[in-house]
Amino acid sequence: LYPMLVRLGTVFGGGPALWGVLISLTATLFALFFLYRIAETLHGTRSARAATLALAFFPTAFFLNAAYSEALFLGLSTGAVWAAIVRRNLLLAGIFGALAAATRNLGVVLILPLFFEWLRHRREFGARGLAGIALVPAGFLGYAGFLWARFGDPLVSARQQDEHWGRELANPFATLGDAWQAASDGMKYLLDPETLFLSSSATPTLEASNTLNLAFLILLVILLVIGFFVLPPGLSLYALVVVLLPILTPAPSFPLMSLPRFLLGAYPIFLVLGYLLSRNRPALVLWLLFSAGSGVALTALFTTWRWVA
Repeated sequence: LYPMLVRLGTVFGGGPALWGVLISLTATLFALFFLYRIAETLHGTRSARAATLALAFFPTAFFLNAAYSEALFLGLSTGAVWAAIVRRNLLLAGIFGALAAATRNLGVVLILPLFFEWLRHRREFGARGLAGIALVPAGFLGYAGFLWARFGDPLVSARQQDEHWGRELANPFATLGDAWQAASDGMKYLLDPETLFLSSSATPTLEASNTLNLAFLILLVILLVIGFFVLPPGLSLYALVVVLLPILTPAPSFPLMSLPRFLLGAYPIFLVLGYLLSRNRPALVLWLLFSAGSGVALTALFTTWRWVA
C-alpha cells in the first residue's frame, strides 16, 4: 500500500522521496492521536501523555519521518485498535486492519486484539463484529493477489527476505545465542564513539548494531512481561507476535537485524511505558532525556548513510 500511495502522490507533482516523507509524517500524526486515545481509555490522561511522548521520542522514531512503511503501518494498526476500543466499531477496525495488512503482512496479526475485544464484549458487538474482524486478512490477500498478477508469485516479497538478507526459519534459542555472541563482538565499537561516528568504514556501525539490537530486545522482554499484567491480553499477544516473527527468521550476520525499527510496530509496549512513567514524573523526564539523546545519535548515523536498523 505504501509504494502505491507514493506513486499516486507523484501524479500531483513532486518526487517519490517528497511524497514518501509527507505520507509518513501524516501517518505519524494519526498514530500519535490514536495511541493517545487508546492509552487514555485504558489508563487515563496522564498515562496517555506519557505513552505519546515515549513513542514520539523513542530512539528509532526518526524512521517515522522517513520514506519507510513504518509510519503508515503504525497509523493504520493503531487506528484499528482505536476503532475497536475507543469507538466501539469493529467494522471500522476491520477496515483499518485490512489496510494495515495490505501495508505489511504482519497486519494480519491485528486479528488477535480485535478478536479478544470481541470476546470481552460479544453481546455488544454481535455477529457484525466478527464480520468486521474478517476484513483484516482481506488486505493481505489483496496484496498477495497483486503480487501474483504482477510477478507471478503471491509470496515474492517474503522470498526477497531470504534471497537478499538470508532470512530463514530458525530455532529462536539458537538466534538468541547468536545474538549474544554478536552483541559481545560489537561492544568494542559501541564503546568507541570516535570510530563509530567518524570511520569511513561500514564495519563499526554494522557490528555495533548487534549490541544495540540485544539491548532493545531486553527492553522489549521487560515491557512485554509487564504488559501481560496491565494491558488487555490481545494487545500483549499482538506485540509479542509482531516482534517474535523476525526473531524466528534471523539474518546470518545480524541475528536481530532491524529489531529496534520493528519495535515501532509493536506499539502496545508504549502503552506499558506510558503506564509506568506516568506514575513518576522524574522517571519520565529521565527516560525522555535518555531516549531523545539516543535518538539524536542514531539519527546522526542514519543521515550520514551508516547502518542503524
